[in-house]
Amino acid sequence: VIAAVHGPATGGGMALALACDIRLAAPTLKMSAAFVKVGLSFGELGTSFNLARLVGPARAAEIGYTARIVEASEALRIGLVNHVVPSEELLGEALAMARRIAQNSPGGVRLSKRAIQRNSEIGSYEAALELENRGQALLTRTADMPEALAAFKAKRTPEFTGR
Repeated sequence: VIAAVHGPATGGGMALALACDIRLAAPTLKMSAAFVKVGLSFGELGTSFNLARLVGPARAAEIGYTARIVEASEALRIGLVNHVVPSEELLGEALAMARRIAQNSPGGVRLSKRAIQRNSEIGSYEAALELENRGQALLTRTADMPEALAAFKAKRTPEFTGR
């Protein structure tokens, strides 16, 4: 899931952007975990979980406790967004990235996403390797794997089916 954030993303808008796999932002981005300003905690809608994993617990605490605004340049510097793109190019860049992802093996992308999600919850490197190895073993049994190898050998783009 790719977020293309143009302008303010506060409270629930920030939570929605944080839940995405990839975040692109226009220079007009202004993010804030504004929950504490209205008597709530920033532990709402997954914000505390996702923000801490993206920027680290200390930086997440500072952003969450102060409810301050994080602008595009800082968001990029601290890893809150992947890229800052001119406003007029934002949607086009998000769609271009989606097309680049869609050109790859559906099973490979799906299991890569699953590995990233699970590895943020796994407590050891050994468990992460086991999860990754299981995914690779499963993917070698798909119809996309021989197609990818044949395409590589023939120097052509593979035609993935997701099976």
